[in-house]
Amino acid sequence: MLTHKVRTYSVHRETPKMALYILNRGRNAGKPLQEPCPNCFILYCRTTEEVETYYWTFYAFWKHGFFHPHLCGSVIEMLRLCDLKTLMRNFIQPAFEKSCQSPEMMLKIKATWELEQKITQQAAAVQELRNSLVRRYYLTV
Repeated sequence: MLTHKVRTYSVHRETPKMALYILNRGRNAGKPLQEPCPNCFILYCRTTEEVETYYWTFYAFWKHGFFHPHLCGSVIEMLRLCDLKTLMRNFIQPAFEKSCQSPEMMLKIKATWELEQKITQQAAAVQELRNSLVRRYYLTV
């Protein structure tokens, strides 16, 4: 049985403060979001700790490609609400409970995300350096 309520997000309904949004369309279906978008599910949480733990649990599953086999649709793939509820019951909720019991794995996943962001920034800086060298050396007359 699910311990948290999951619904389809509607722009016309008011959003709660303690909620996590899960993208449901495209190849990024299952990606957790802090802000709602038109194509997402809403996961109601009780505390900010629950929101953060669910966020990193969903992030780990999404990065792993866990949701890809469960997508349906030929042109725009999507994750159905009933499939998400089944996956939550069987996999995500037990992973959430493990994360609550021993939060060090969640902290490690968060650290890998921070490292990935730092590497992305460094790659962008290297690319900008290369572009400026090409402009300075080859494109000046």
